[in-house]
Amino acid sequence: MADLYLVHWPVKLNPGAVNLLPSEGDFDELDLETTWFGMEKSLEMGLCRCIGVSNFSSKKIQQLVHFASVPPVVNQVEMHRMWRQRKLREVCQKHDIHVSAYSPLGAPGNFWGSNAVLDHPTLKSIARKHNATSAQFALAWGLAEGSIVIVKSFDQRRMKENIAALQLTLDDSDILKVQNIEEQKMMREEVFVNEKTSPYKTVQDLWNDEI
Repeated sequence: MADLYLVHWPVKLNPGAVNLLPSEGDFDELDLETTWFGMEKSLEMGLCRCIGVSNFSSKKIQQLVHFASVPPVVNQVEMHRMWRQRKLREVCQKHDIHVSAYSPLGAPGNFWGSNAVLDHPTLKSIARKHNATSAQFALAWGLAEGSIVIVKSFDQRRMKENIAALQLTLDDSDILKVQNIEEQKMMREEVFVNEKTSPYKTVQDLWNDEI
């Protein structure tokens, strides 16, 4: 039994679509209500303990909870100090949906990520104030904001560094400085956008003008 089963993206692809980057012919008509009914059915059949979504905007969350018999327990989204998801978190909190933050370090080294989160001078200065690394401060900030922070490492040293972030206590001035930083979304996913077959004709359509 799976602990958590997610709708990874609000997109429907044909069963034969196997490419990482979908082509125009890979898209099928999106029916979110039917998809969610299937998710609820998997829960009813005992195939998983919980169901949730990923990469859903606040508008899509509101649409989903309108018809869902079982609301999602979590919305897994990009969230870090430079993409803070304030509006989305407020909507999720209203409906008792946990926010799970992927790429809390900004996904440095990833083809769509950036070093901006770890290298921002203001953020590095706050980390130094706490005798912490920039990565530790990034994780501590996500936890302080009430999100579930997803980390991944195969390096023992970095694992210990991540765990040590639990000991950091941020003050109000730290939080305020982060709030004043200009936001920058890393994961835009233009691959799900096209004018012919996708339900999203622009990136703004995909994210409901929330980027």
